[in-house]
Amino acid sequence: MKKILFLITSIIVSNTIMSQEVGTRIFLRDANGLDIRSKSASIENASYLFHPDYLKASLYTKAGKLKSDAKYKLILQENRLFYMEADGADMEVVSPIYRIEFEMPNGSITVFEKGFDVIDNLNQNNFYQVLSDGKAKLLMDTKFATETKMVYGTGAVTTTDKLINYYGSIGSKITKVSKEENLLALMEDKSAEMAAFIKKEKTKFKRQADLEKLFNYYNQLVK
Repeated sequence: MKKILFLITSIIVSNTIMSQEVGTRIFLRDANGLDIRSKSASIENASYLFHPDYLKASLYTKAGKLKSDAKYKLILQENRLFYMEADGADMEVVSPIYRIEFEMPNGSITVFEKGFDVIDNLNQNNFYQVLSDGKAKLLMDTKFATETKMVYGTGAVTTTDKLINYYGSIGSKITKVSKEENLLALMEDKSAEMAAFIKKEKTKFKRQADLEKLFNYYNQLVK
């Protein structure tokens, strides 16, 4: 009887190990002890990366911050997060991460976040770069348009252009901030102050620096 129990236990353990090896693997746990899983994958288009190099980063689930010494890459086009194994292999994080704080080579921190309401063709899984943080967030979405053309005397030439759009959010509510009226509707509790600030600063809504100044000003008003 003991031999039979040992055999059954061995089979269960063996199957568990095989399922972990064949399927996703665990590389860290969140604040509640839940597994953060990854799978083998390849980075197919480096042109769509936020940064070409693997960078140290802090990851967050809804349970809190994760502890990890891994380095990460984010594909903006597809909202896919990768990290590098010790042997140099690329692995994709498949568990839900809603916030990433990249440590940049110059010492600054670049933040990406998702979970906002659907807008344009962007869903809640879309990672936005957070340019201004507070009650109101200034968000930047970056996608890419790749086109291949035949050029006489050269052959096929492929070009990749960045497509950048700016959004504002309060909570999960999100709006495109390409016009003054959109911004004032988002910040309706301080619309008079914001309208005066826009007029005074002669804000250009296509300039990132001007938008950052606007959101920083609003967040100071509501502290």
